Amino acid sequence: MFLSTRIRPLARTIPRTALAVKRPVWAPATAARSFQSSALRFNTTGQETNTPATPVATSSETEKEPVSSAVKTEQDPLEEPASEGEITARAYDFPWLYNGSSHLTRISHYPYAKAPRVWALLGWVPQSIQYAICKSACERMLRNNTSPEYFPDQFLQGAGLAIHKLLPLLSTNVDRDALSSMMTQELYDRFESELQIQENLKSDVSIKLASVHDGMIKDVWVLLGPKLKSGTSRGFIRWRWQSLTVALRAATDQMSSRDQVAQMMMEGVQFKVDVEFDATIDYTIHSKVLETDVVSDFTRRPLLVRFETPFFEPAEQMVASRSMSRPHEAPIDWNWRVSDIDYLLEQDFIQRRIKEDAQDEEHAQREMEM
Repeated sequence: MFLSTRIRPLARTIPRTALAVKRPVWAPATAARSFQSSALRFNTTGQETNTPATPVATSSETEKEPVSSAVKTEQDPLEEPASEGEITARAYDFPWLYNGSSHLTRISHYPYAKAPRVWALLGWVPQSIQYAICKSACERMLRNNTSPEYFPDQFLQGAGLAIHKLLPLLSTNVDRDALSSMMTQELYDRFESELQIQENLKSDVSIKLASVHDGMIKDVWVLLGPKLKSGTSRGFIRWRWQSLTVALRAATDQMSSRDQVAQMMMEGVQFKVDVEFDATIDYTIHSKVLETDVVSDFTRRPLLVRFETPFFEPAEQMVASRSMSRPHEAPIDWNWRVSDIDYLLEQDFIQRRIKEDAQDEEHAQREMEM
């Protein structure tokens, strides 16, 4: 694929239809042993960050919290156990894509943002070429602020090690602290609530990464400028184009100078990288009440994982720790976290983005006319 970056498997390529588990590029045993020295490094220091984890409710706290009538808990002996229909419905609702479901992707054709009207000349360029240009530019920005050795090769190797550690944590009755340290808060909250439901139903969720056959960079997302809560903030304008978002101060006299525009964009920066893995995954939901597997799936399929950096404000913070004696090495304080899996959160964001883009266009026009 044009401009796609791949890490080829060490073993001979396995047909996509095959279900046999082959030795992966990133073996689970290696992942457990080598994660601390992986190229991804969730803080790229060789150690995991000690970010305070979201506390998990104790059994006493759980008893005090109201529970939906659809989910019966084991704490109250007067409650009737959940019915077979409730257990099955909740199992199918768990946010994980698998071969037995009706689809293997939430977004088959991603609706990348088209160029805003202010960039009128881009309207004459085919969307496929716009996408290739933007992706190349975003990749170059990330590579220039790390190193050619780090991105994409070392990054992909580290990403493979990271998912070997992450996916088993998306199971019931595991250490939630470890999971929260590897995910953004929004994604963690989404999975934690669903895992809690399954535990209340006495169902065990198990997700195991049997092997990873290949990995490639699908998209690099870049946000330049201040991180606006609303694109219609007074005095600021925001434009989206493909996988690039630019937020600027709206003063028209500054817009005429390339240097001033560049300076404004460096007020903040954030990178997000979508990695598409070709993986074999063993996914099971076992009901201890029904004494059977409600969902059992062993499938080789694409697995899309998004990694993101913190928001660096100002942008110089992203290279603040780079050694002056070794300027080409990757900075050591990037706390990469997993922010989405298989577009779980992105599908809702797209709906909001479409509405925001229309508002941004009108707002930018007003601000530039003032």
